[in-house]
Amino acid sequence: MLNIPKPLSAGKAQTYHKLEFTSEASNYYKQGDTVQGEWQGQLAAKMGLSGTVTAEEFARLTEGRHPQTDEQMVKHREGKEYKNADGSITKPVEHRAAWDATFSAPKSVSLTALVGGDDRVRQAHGEAVTVALTELEQYTQARIGGNNPAETTGKFVAAKFEHDTARPVDGYAAPQLHTHVVIFNVTEREDGSTRALQSLSFFETQNYATAVYQSVLTYKLRDLGYEIEAGRSGAPEIKGYSQEYLDASSPRNQLIRENLAKSGHSGAEAAQIAALATRDKKQILAPEQVLAAHREIAESFGNEAATVVAEARTRAERQERKPDSLVTKAKEAVTYARSSNFEREAVVDERMLMRDALRHGMGETTFDQVRAEFDARHKQGDFQQLKGGKHDSGRSFTTPETIANERANVAHVISGQQTVEPMMSEDRAAAHSSKMTSFNSAQRTVIQEVLSSSDRIHGLQGLAGTGKTTVLQSIRDGAEKSGYAVEGFAPTSRAAGQLRDAGISATTLQSFLARGSQGQTAGDPASRHLYLLDESSLTSTTQMRSFLEKIQPQDRVLLIGDTRQHQGVDAGRPFQQMQEAGMRTSQLDQIVRQRNNPELLEAVQLLATGKTVEGVQMLRDQGRVSEVKDAKERINAIASDYVAKPEHTIIVSPDNRSRQLINQAIRVELHHNGTLASDDREFRTLSQRSDMTGADREWAARYQVGDIVEYNTGSKALQLKRGATATVIWADGRSNTLTLMREDGQTVTYDPTRLKGVNVYREVTREFATGDRIQFTANNKDLGISNRDLATIQNLQDGQITVRMDGKEARTVSFDPTQVRTFDHGYAVTSHSSQGLTERRVIANIDTDSSRTLINTRLAYVAVSRASDDARIYTNDAETLGSRLANEVNKTAALDFAPAKQQAASASSAPTINQYANRDHRLAAVAQAYAERPESTVVVARDPAERGELNRLIRSDLQRQGQVSPDSSSVTVFVEQPVSNRKLASQYTPGDLIQYRHGSPKIDGIPHNSIATVLSVDARTNSLTVQTASGDESTYSPHLSKTMTAESVVYRQEQREIAAGDRIQFTRADSDRNIRKGELGIITGINDAKALDIRMDTGSVVQLGGDQTRHLDHGYAVDRIKVGSPERILFTQDATANGREIASLSRNGREVNIYTSDGSTTHNQEQSQPVQNQMTQSPTGLPQQPQLDSPAVANIQQPAPTVANIPQPTTPEIRIRMGR
Repeated sequence: MLNIPKPLSAGKAQTYHKLEFTSEASNYYKQGDTVQGEWQGQLAAKMGLSGTVTAEEFARLTEGRHPQTDEQMVKHREGKEYKNADGSITKPVEHRAAWDATFSAPKSVSLTALVGGDDRVRQAHGEAVTVALTELEQYTQARIGGNNPAETTGKFVAAKFEHDTARPVDGYAAPQLHTHVVIFNVTEREDGSTRALQSLSFFETQNYATAVYQSVLTYKLRDLGYEIEAGRSGAPEIKGYSQEYLDASSPRNQLIRENLAKSGHSGAEAAQIAALATRDKKQILAPEQVLAAHREIAESFGNEAATVVAEARTRAERQERKPDSLVTKAKEAVTYARSSNFEREAVVDERMLMRDALRHGMGETTFDQVRAEFDARHKQGDFQQLKGGKHDSGRSFTTPETIANERANVAHVISGQQTVEPMMSEDRAAAHSSKMTSFNSAQRTVIQEVLSSSDRIHGLQGLAGTGKTTVLQSIRDGAEKSGYAVEGFAPTSRAAGQLRDAGISATTLQSFLARGSQGQTAGDPASRHLYLLDESSLTSTTQMRSFLEKIQPQDRVLLIGDTRQHQGVDAGRPFQQMQEAGMRTSQLDQIVRQRNNPELLEAVQLLATGKTVEGVQMLRDQGRVSEVKDAKERINAIASDYVAKPEHTIIVSPDNRSRQLINQAIRVELHHNGTLASDDREFRTLSQRSDMTGADREWAARYQVGDIVEYNTGSKALQLKRGATATVIWADGRSNTLTLMREDGQTVTYDPTRLKGVNVYREVTREFATGDRIQFTANNKDLGISNRDLATIQNLQDGQITVRMDGKEARTVSFDPTQVRTFDHGYAVTSHSSQGLTERRVIANIDTDSSRTLINTRLAYVAVSRASDDARIYTNDAETLGSRLANEVNKTAALDFAPAKQQAASASSAPTINQYANRDHRLAAVAQAYAERPESTVVVARDPAERGELNRLIRSDLQRQGQVSPDSSSVTVFVEQPVSNRKLASQYTPGDLIQYRHGSPKIDGIPHNSIATVLSVDARTNSLTVQTASGDESTYSPHLSKTMTAESVVYRQEQREIAAGDRIQFTRADSDRNIRKGELGIITGINDAKALDIRMDTGSVVQLGGDQTRHLDHGYAVDRIKVGSPERILFTQDATANGREIASLSRNGREVNIYTSDGSTTHNQEQSQPVQNQMTQSPTGLPQQPQLDSPAVANIQQPAPTVANIPQPTTPEIRIRMGR
């Protein structure tokens, strides 16, 4: 793995070079000389550095000087102390000289290379380091200063030093192959100037570079005949070593683990601190001493390394790699990474996608193959690149499905605005709300706004503790009086239960989405519903779209949530996004929960409005923040505080590790004071593996021996009942199979991709006693328990646990802990678990050294706002607490980012007219413009001949670019023919195909829903002779057979060349696949039987074969924009793009280009007043901006609202360019 610690000063870097990096104490297996460093990096080559690293070159670079010329490249500052006027001492930050990035081989690899004596393994490590370092270098950035974004340069200079032993522990230097990479603090900008590095990009790339190193290393080791398995940390380990031998050869790792356990800390930064704290000075031992110690330990474990090496050499002689397998595995790896990442986030960094793809394909395919597959999928549109944030160091990607889902949600909001009758008139709504005399003004205003809204979808933004439940009761009463049936949903069972407390029939959102048709009739007033979706901030984009698409036109929706509280696990933030897009949203912002404690209320109001630093400072001023630096002491202090007053108290801790430690400490105190009974019993409970995505659950390698799998649907073939569990006893990542032991003791083996709907748990041991607080960690319908519900154990006897549930009812529940195993101690809960709870007193544990994904504004707001009477924070650093909690952490949304190649276009909505005197030149210009940005462009060509020619030109260009596969297949398609009067036989041509929706089976022998071929045409008698699919001939008059003719379509059969990467358009609706006429997609694959895999622009994936491919055509150029929202539209053909369509598209924020031979008429079509395009020439000969004599475009009727109408720009201007 790769570890990048804090930077080195110049002095420390030079000392390390002399005493560490080049010391013979680091290389006992390469005896007789000091370690020779090696240069790497594009900047190293540019500086003339090659071969070994000299002390002088190294020293100059640490001081920011050129290694050859000694010129100062980066300002060097020594860390001298200065005495200020007031007597205080100031020590400026010393120049950051370099970063010591270390690539460490897995322990089994070190033993094989060093103790086993296989130098090929050592070479494989070195080659893997080189590749990973090259990838790391690509993300090098220059620090620009101020709030300016760093500039990605992709160039650094690094010195590599390979070592083969670890630091001694008790005089023993264990074999440990690792490479120190000293990355110097200098890079070169595009203009040739030198700057200091922005190191953040290295830390952001660390996990990706680790994956590259491990991928390259694993593949090379397998080529050498070694078998690989996942080790304790997930790193690849060579099979054949006992865990005992690995542990005996890793005394330093054991020492670090013990130090972490003692300190109570966890995480990467804590491990780094522990590594420094346990570090012995490197001793120079005699080589024979070190090697003898290694041999002695190896012999005591049966010389495992020698055996492993010998077996690998034998295995390598008979194994072979199939190139096809590499391609297949790369495809599977990229598919996995795509599914896994975009399940949780709408926008994902390229490094995360590549990291997960490499982990999935580790050892089965190459890094180069995975990179090629990712790039190919990007070109095909499977990944859509976005322009990242100002300070992002890597490329950001989303998917077509994500964009389609987000647009659909926003479109639902906009298309439903001011389109429905209010549930109550404004006067009635005001009268209804005024009756609530105990309500505050904000509550009454919300009730009035919701009931009098004319929008189909309305929002309610409610801060924590604002009395939302009572407001919803009043809204329900008003809606029911107006004839609406009110039903509520929520993403969690607990939130649904809170809706039921308000007298609203409610269930989970997931159960609503799983329902079949509601049986409602569109437009039937008797079936009108008001649907309330509570905790909307926890809803994913996909769930929101599915929810809104199930709603009938006559129904109303109220989305309720708080954008400042925690967001959902899955991708998207639709509630916030829909507000940003213009959803009318009522504000419930007068907090009442802390009304009896004005000081606490003031602090909560600050946290609720994003003023986190001020809110935390106020809590400090009120004496509500206690600093205890040591983690163990802090946990004990929290436990003592809780035990002193446990009633109506809850503890909030951000992560499960600290939560468990607090729970343990509290139980010790409660046992000590006698609050807990002495009847402790040990139970095997289940803890859900929340680290696994849906894609993970289909990949055997992500399972671990001992995992418990619960089957939600069951399997007859595997004899697994619904709700049954089985234990993983073997997971084979290479064959992707799991072997599990069922509850009856029998084993089953299956491919996890074929068994959906499972939950995965880890079994943990917990002690419980009478009086213990517990929290349920899963829903249980039979017991009426929701996930995260809290309870207190009343007794433990007869194999049953009896608990009293929290809540107004205080009901009692008994269960068998061998059957109901999803529960844990409930004194301390995570911040996410606490959302929705209210207690009189809250204690929060906040370690400022924790990850920003845990320590942020949402944690501060949610944790403190749970308290009605008192809140207290325990932290390790009160001074930095406010700034650390001020971190903003938000779910990503694809529509927040512009497409990477379309920044300039999105800034302007003005259509551009390109005039060409020569038709061929015009078509060639259109094809070239399309090929520049094919992923976001559609060409509109009214003329069928031009459309066909453009499709051929564009397709040819894309094939040359490699975006469309050169391996084409020929398919037969039906091209619809324009028939001006289908009642006249003369309009038909022999060979035409006529599709009859309503045939005439009895009279003319033509079946319903059939196709017949025109054999002959008799214009004199106005008759057609056709041949049906069964071979029968029939002659009829299209004029007399009115019903048959009226609903017929005429096609001509043609051939089309298609290939993977081709853009296609459906020329007929396909109701079976929910595809509308005009929809576009991309062919992602063609099998030997000419079956097509197509990814639709809407995000769905379909497969077509045989006759199903008849109703599609190339989709580069289309006759009109029927379905979808292309970012860029190219209109072509003389005077055919009418003003209404262009004005509509321009107002919707799209880039519109018109290619014509007659610019004066293009925009005059169907306008109420002519537009004069007065074109003048600039001094350079290029056309200047035209002047519009009349604002005719502004008078065009607005189109129906769409997502791109927000915000609506003013009347578009027209830019004109001249072509030849």
